[in-house]
Amino acid sequence: MLRRLSIHFLTLASIIGLGLWFTTASAAILSPGSNITLNGTTLATDPNLAGTVVHENLIGFTLTDPSGATLLTGNYLDRVIRSTNTDQLIFSGRIQDLANVGSSSMGVLDWSVSGFGGYQTDVEYRTDDLLGDIGPETALRSSDGDNVIFDFFIELEPPETSLPSSIATDATLFDLTGTAFLSLENLISGEELEIELDGLAAPSAVPLPAAFWMFGSGLIGLIGFQRQRRKS
Repeated sequence: MLRRLSIHFLTLASIIGLGLWFTTASAAILSPGSNITLNGTTLATDPNLAGTVVHENLIGFTLTDPSGATLLTGNYLDRVIRSTNTDQLIFSGRIQDLANVGSSSMGVLDWSVSGFGGYQTDVEYRTDDLLGDIGPETALRSSDGDNVIFDFFIELEPPETSLPSSIATDATLFDLTGTAFLSLENLISGEELEIELDGLAAPSAVPLPAAFWMFGSGLIGLIGFQRQRRKS
């Protein structure tokens, strides 16, 4: 925990020294292999985030130790929004309902979501959600672009709720093949554990434009016509 805090304070000091600290910001493009500092955003700042919820699923999880004893329970709210302005999809996640069990003392260090390889990702978290307490400090993307990782400045501890993440993409379709990994730390011993959640929404392949199919049908018709002429 001390190692993480020293790194975070160094990062924060650098940001303040450069004068790049803002209270809210528009979502920033997160390219494969890169990382960005998150400041939070709102609908007023980024109107493209407004839209219709097309998928929502509350996924329960339980953290156990190697002996099988329950340490922590919680829920992950998985949500997909179709932007009114762009007709593209925004993927959102929120960690909520955290509760330590017995004498355990666990906190969430970070969480990652998969399935974004090949898609543009504009990443932030929403500060206009009244149900959230803490937003992640930074976002990172794996070198292959598949995973987006949200890292907290200080651990998210029960009963706190995370402010919802926002990953605006250029995808128009989604499936439920995504995976999330929650990294947690025992705040007493420093031991780190992980929870895997399956069945999350993730971008899926965008269908070819209608113009392509019209063009393709024309080619097929032309080939068929030529074959008929050759037979005659």
